[in-house]
Amino acid sequence: MSRSSTWVVPAYAKINLSLTVVARRPDGWHDIDSVLVPVDWHDLVGLSVELADADALSLTVDGPAASGVPTGESNLTVRAARALSALAGRPLTMRVWLSKIVPHGAGLGGGSADAAAVLRSGVAQLAKLGVIIEPDRIAAAALGIGSDVPALLSLSGQRVRGRGDRVEALAVPTLHLAIASTTPSSTSDTYAAVAPGEIRDDGRSEQLARLLGAGDAPALELLGSSLEPAACRVNSALANALHRARQVVAGVEWNLTGSGGAVFAVAGGREEAERLAVAMRAAGFNARACRTVG
Repeated sequence: MSRSSTWVVPAYAKINLSLTVVARRPDGWHDIDSVLVPVDWHDLVGLSVELADADALSLTVDGPAASGVPTGESNLTVRAARALSALAGRPLTMRVWLSKIVPHGAGLGGGSADAAAVLRSGVAQLAKLGVIIEPDRIAAAALGIGSDVPALLSLSGQRVRGRGDRVEALAVPTLHLAIASTTPSSTSDTYAAVAPGEIRDDGRSEQLARLLGAGDAPALELLGSSLEPAACRVNSALANALHRARQVVAGVEWNLTGSGGAVFAVAGGREEAERLAVAMRAAGFNARACRTVG
C-alpha cells in the first residue's frame, strides 16, 4: 500500500456511560437512551480511494486483537467501504488496512468505530477527488452498517436514542477512566434476552447528559447499562468474569459498557486510572487507563 495514497486514522472505541432500553420495537430492534463517549483506546484504519472503471476492494487485518476478526463481507470496514461506493455513485478502487487493538465482543464498539473511520476518511478523500456527499446520506449509510456507527462518525460525546438513529452532540468534560475487557459478549443474544420488566425509561441518560453538558462530573448512580442482567443470563462466563473483576480493587464501582463484556470505572485523574488499570492487568484482564476524546 502506497504511503502517499493511504490515509491512516485512529478509530476510537467508545464507552456507554449510561444505557437504558426504553422500548421494544415492532421491527425487532430496541429503542435505547444512552450517553456515549469516545475514548483513546483505538484501532488504526488505513484507506486509499481511487476513481475506477470497476469496483475493487481489498482488506488486510493485523494487530494484537486481530484473532477472530472476520475478513470477508461481515467485517464492518468492508460494509463501510461498500456503502462508500454506493454513496459515490461510481466505481471505486479501495484498499483497507485494519490494525486491531481494541478487543472485540467487549461492548467498546471497535468494529463500529472502524466502519465510522472508513466513512470519515473515504468521504474526505472523495471530496478531494470532486465527489461531494451530503451529510444526511452519510448518516443514513452509517445506520445501515450498524447502530453504533452514526454516533461514532463524530469524535465527541453523544446522547444516542432510538435504535441509534437519533444522535445529539454533548460537550463532555475530559474524563479519566480505567477500562477492562473481561470476556466476549454477544450483542444480539443480549438484546434478545431482555425481559419486559427491564424495558423502561429510568431517566438516567437525560440526567447524565445535563450534568456533563454543565461541565460537571458524572454522578456514579447514573452510570451503567441496563443490559447487564440480560447479558449475564445468556453468558455465565460473563457473569463470573464481572464478579471476579469487581473483587480486584475494593471500593471501586465498575460498570458494564453496552452489552459488555468490558467494564469501566471513572477515576479522579490519570494516575488513579493507571493504578486501577495496573491492578486489573495483574488480575489477568486486558485493561487500560483511558481518557475521553473530543
